[in-house]
Amino acid sequence: MNDSDKIDYDPIKSEVNKVSFKQSFDSFKVFIKELMSINHDVDRDETVKSIVADIEFSGTNIWILMCSIIVASIGLINDSTAVIIGAMLISPLMGPIRGIGLALSTNDFKILIKSLSNFGVMIAVSVLASFLFFLITPIKTETPELLSRTEPQVLDILIAFFGGLAGVISATIKNKGGTLTVVPGVAIATALMPPLCTVGYGLALANWSYFIGAFYLFLLNSVFICLATFLVLRLLKFPLVQFVNPKIEKKVKIYVFVVILLIIIPSVVKFSSMIKKSLFEQNAELYVEKVIEINESLKIVDQPKFDYIDGNTKIIVNVSGEYVSDKRIEDWKRQLINYDLEGTDLKINNLTQKEIDEAELLGTYLKDRDNKINTISYERDSILDERDGYKDELNKISNKSKNLQQINDRILTHFKEIQDLSYGQTYSSSNGTIDTLYTYLVKWDTALADQEILIVKQKLKEFIQLEMKMSNISTNNINIYQKQ
Repeated sequence: MNDSDKIDYDPIKSEVNKVSFKQSFDSFKVFIKELMSINHDVDRDETVKSIVADIEFSGTNIWILMCSIIVASIGLINDSTAVIIGAMLISPLMGPIRGIGLALSTNDFKILIKSLSNFGVMIAVSVLASFLFFLITPIKTETPELLSRTEPQVLDILIAFFGGLAGVISATIKNKGGTLTVVPGVAIATALMPPLCTVGYGLALANWSYFIGAFYLFLLNSVFICLATFLVLRLLKFPLVQFVNPKIEKKVKIYVFVVILLIIIPSVVKFSSMIKKSLFEQNAELYVEKVIEINESLKIVDQPKFDYIDGNTKIIVNVSGEYVSDKRIEDWKRQLINYDLEGTDLKINNLTQKEIDEAELLGTYLKDRDNKINTISYERDSILDERDGYKDELNKISNKSKNLQQINDRILTHFKEIQDLSYGQTYSSSNGTIDTLYTYLVKWDTALADQEILIVKQKLKEFIQLEMKMSNISTNNINIYQKQ
């Protein structure tokens, strides 16, 4: 065997390499442990003092809370995310909730009572401030920001939990600067302030579904913030307070456990429904984007509506541009299964007139009749009469379209508030009766306020009805939509 064929193996060197690898791996584990550990930065005594000091809710905190609640309410009613965030920056909602988490984790009954009482004060002040604001203000529009807080959402709960984690972790750090607690405070306010404002909104409008849904969302978020605080403080092994009377201790724990259980159990059921609803809305958005919106000849008017009620799903889309035929809609329905939307009811509202398609259909039918006239002589007279009847129908359609166009011109002359106007005509059949649906798309003057638009819109509808009656046109269904 040549020297080149020999295996270079050194037992001593191999053992050294093994030891070196093990040492490196152990060093890496120590590094990761030190990197992720929060125990060495914990000041337990100072943490308890700071949390207890923030529990008290009186004086300046009350006024700051009321101001922040009103600012947040203004942001919600105006659908302004920036204003809502501004309100969160000044909101002092963190103290009592963290106090409850501290009390539960350290078994401190006195702190728990103090925290719960201040928590109640915080709720009362917040709801009262938002209630009075929404009661006084004339603007009560149901914005997306408001409606999203009327029932629990997965993301809201996650914000509450991880915001609570960040808040309590920041509170335990030694020699922390004043800016460190701001972001966690904002995160907690994000989960709590909008629901509290929505509670006041529902109360002001006497809408109990909004009131109950928003209040339950607030309670659920509060529980998860307390849970985050509890977990962190128990992980850091904060010292427990010993009860003088073990029976009282046991009774308190039972009460707390029952209350938390009563709040969380409905959320478990709701959580499953929330997940299904979120998945449905996600799939529905993708479906509309990939199947309907991709058609360049079509334009979606307003936002598509996704309904999820007790497991029954529906997608409603208003479209303008090219008229969407029944055959095309059926083709779209067949594609629902590709997006996990099997069983979903798809409703397409055509906002474009269908006269042209009907005229083409009548023209084709007349051509077929003419061909039969050339081959069947004895049917000639009757077929000619039938053809003349169809021609009359075409003339009626044409005259009707001219009248509608004239009405459209008079609308633009009469209503200076309208910048642009388009109209369409569709038909619906029920129990053998055919109804005509007249749809108008209106672009209003940007200077008009919402209340002014409502007044002018009602006058416009009355004007159209009067004009149609004078032109002997049925006015059974007139819809007016705002053009984006």
